[in-house]
Amino acid sequence: MARGIRAIILNTDEDYAVELRSKLLTIEGMKIVAEIDEPVLFDAAIKQFSAELVVVNLDPDPESSIQTASQIIEHYPDLTLFAISESDNPQLILQAMRSGFREFLLRPFDQDQLVQAVSRISKNTAGQSPTGKLICVVGAVGGIGTTTLATNLGCELANLGEKSAVVVDLDICFGHVATFLDLSPQFNLADLCLTLDSIDPTMIEKALLKHECGVSVLSRPNHFAQAHQISAANLATVINALCSMFSYVICDGPTRNDAVKPSVLDLADTTLITTNLTVPAIRNIDRVFQEMIREGYNLDRNQLVLSRYSNDNNSLSIEDVEQSLNRKIAFTIPEEPKVVSAAVNTGQPLLECAPKSKTREAIRNIALKLHDPNHEIESTKGSGGIFAKMLGR
Repeated sequence: MARGIRAIILNTDEDYAVELRSKLLTIEGMKIVAEIDEPVLFDAAIKQFSAELVVVNLDPDPESSIQTASQIIEHYPDLTLFAISESDNPQLILQAMRSGFREFLLRPFDQDQLVQAVSRISKNTAGQSPTGKLICVVGAVGGIGTTTLATNLGCELANLGEKSAVVVDLDICFGHVATFLDLSPQFNLADLCLTLDSIDPTMIEKALLKHECGVSVLSRPNHFAQAHQISAANLATVINALCSMFSYVICDGPTRNDAVKPSVLDLADTTLITTNLTVPAIRNIDRVFQEMIREGYNLDRNQLVLSRYSNDNNSLSIEDVEQSLNRKIAFTIPEEPKVVSAAVNTGQPLLECAPKSKTREAIRNIALKLHDPNHEIESTKGSGGIFAKMLGR
């Protein structure tokens, strides 16, 4: 798909929410910016979140849903609306199309039918400014180099041709992205989230820190009280605004398992999950994947990163982990504690202080792969081990 499509879901049928979300997130480039279950909330949602598509589940009350859709089209004529229903009543379909719906999808609909319908929107909006790619970097456990990856990935992406990149610190209580680059923020994420009424590119620029390597940084709140005031909706608004300004938005996190996390994952084009070869980390990933499946998220947007990897005395192997999770490890970052510690303690990105290190080379390869999926990376394989027995499978 040429560009990302941002969608708002209007669905009053709670039992259908997971299935609908799952079908939409299977489509490449699809970002769900809001899900609402009451029509009266739509005005607030569209004013807060930019979108090209509104997906309306007409059931269980088609007449009321069509009336709501007519009002949406009247006030927001540039939006594209899709209708979804279990009813194949010709009169209902005709009424929906006359009301302004672009597509009518009959449940259960074929996934290819949905993909083709969304592709037509992408062609119609090809002249509009593209949205940046959102990349989330989350850790299976703490202390395995998640911030190192997120920060240096942003630096690498900012140095790919004409591309721009910003790193957002979503470890909103204890994040260290600014520290890793020796930056002292005057404004931060909370300042933007708490002043949404006046948010614009100029205001965002004032809140950002610019490192000499080219990457921008939006730091975490300075005080715990500010952190607890950040809501999922406000955070999604800020992330959307950044995606309209930068080629790449890299989030260090989110780290919390609350309402903030789904709001970011709904928007993410790619989520990099860092892990090491330990049972707690792999079990955490397994739990996360199972929960994401239950909530209708597309696991194909997740990529595993084996961080701080060393061949020395690993009781678990890469093959064991891949077999147990039924997922391939996409990237491997070697263990170089002296190199990484020196970079952190001096507040320098690896591309400046250790440009020929194996860690920098690995992160640069990740950046190149995200920038160009055809970029070839040599994979690392392990030998057999005991992990399947330890996980009880």
